[in-house]
Amino acid sequence: MNKSKISEFTNNQVKDVSDFIQNYLKNNNLNSITPDEAAQLLADHNILSNQMGPRPGFNFRQMLRDGRDGLIDTIDGVYQARPRTKWTIKSVRN
Repeated sequence: MNKSKISEFTNNQVKDVSDFIQNYLKNNNLNSITPDEAAQLLADHNILSNQMGPRPGFNFRQMLRDGRDGLIDTIDGVYQARPRTKWTIKSVRN
């Protein structure tokens, strides 16, 4: 973990993303979604761009990594299977 690195994202952006995803899960009666699904939803609703980086969803995955590495807050409901493999976003709000 490199604490000298600075995230391109703010904790306010993390909160906006968390709120949007958790509300989407609740409103659609879903238990979880994949990062690719979340990235597309965020892009479709102009919450977080999906167009920067080497592939679609790069920005969202970078936000997930920055949260995991302690550079910013983590997205609510994010879970990563060990060892650092597949990400899942689970519903954590009632």
